[in-house]
Amino acid sequence: MTLSYEGYVDQLLLLIKEKRDNMITVANKTGYVSDQTVKCSQDLDKLIYKYQEMIYEKK
Repeated sequence: MTLSYEGYVDQLLLLIKEKRDNMITVANKTGYVSDQTVKCSQDLDKLIYKYQEMIYEKK
């Protein structure tokens, strides 16, 4: 099953929300500058970058 463009974007937005929520949880447990929090933040940045790339390509 192949996702439509909108389906892919929706899935990406869901992943962004989940990663953001996870990062906040990790930061509250381990601190805002812990290695785990920084890794979550970097992963979140990659997802956001991919989302922005998708939106830009659509224009």
